[in-house]
Amino acid sequence: MYKENNITKNKKVEEAIVSMSKGSVDAMDILYPLIKTDIFSFALSRVLNQFDADDITQETFIKIYQNAKLYTPQGKPMAWIIRIEENVINQFFNNKKKYQHLEESSVVSENNETFNEKAELIKELFKDLDEEEKKIISMHLISSLKFKEISKILEKPLSTVLSKYNRAIKKIQRNVKENNRYDDHTFH
Repeated sequence: MYKENNITKNKKVEEAIVSMSKGSVDAMDILYPLIKTDIFSFALSRVLNQFDADDITQETFIKIYQNAKLYTPQGKPMAWIIRIEENVINQFFNNKKKYQHLEESSVVSENNETFNEKAELIKELFKDLDEEEKKIISMHLISSLKFKEISKILEKPLSTVLSKYNRAIKKIQRNVKENNRYDDHTFH
């Protein structure tokens, strides 16, 4: 069932991108609800801040629209989209370095307490992961990309991606056990 839903989703995403490439503005109304959670979740896993993840999500959709004419339909639109998002995230980090003197936005709203707790949990669980391990975990678990697709996006051998993924999962499991407040079976 999951695989069928994923195939259907990929087909709809690809159709929307192809429509955009032909000038359809309405295709964004189809694409956005299909993948907004994937795009936001991936951004959040990288920047660990809701406001920055929102900005990255919006910028990613702008870039998708702007670059739709460059898309070549191959049945794997999410790999293409994640590449675009990776570029947006890299630009975000480059800009952040340039403007470090600006204060980070603080979250004051009570509605965001649960979100902040989740972000802190993710930060704690990911604390021992290097950037590449975070990317691989996010691409696979959040964006449901296959390891072959991740390998192509990162331009790394499949064996390297698999080994980094397994190493990252072990680190996360160790952090779960160290924190004792999380279910021990969360990441099996």
